[in-house]
Amino acid sequence: MADNKEYLTTKQAARIIGLQARTLENMRSSGKGPKYYDIGSIRYLREDIDAWMTAHGKEPDGGERT
Repeated sequence: MADNKEYLTTKQAARIIGLQARTLENMRSSGKGPKYYDIGSIRYLREDIDAWMTAHGKEPDGGERT
């Protein structure tokens, strides 16, 4: 069975989130960023990036999403 999951590099994941790659690396080091996988190199699943962004989104008025 083929794995249809989209694995992203740090640079690709950072671009989707709207951050610099170094910022995402710092977030990873401090345990504040999205879930990642160390499979010989760091990779992020697109679905984890999307879920993290949804969980950390803000409403236009500055309030948190519910």
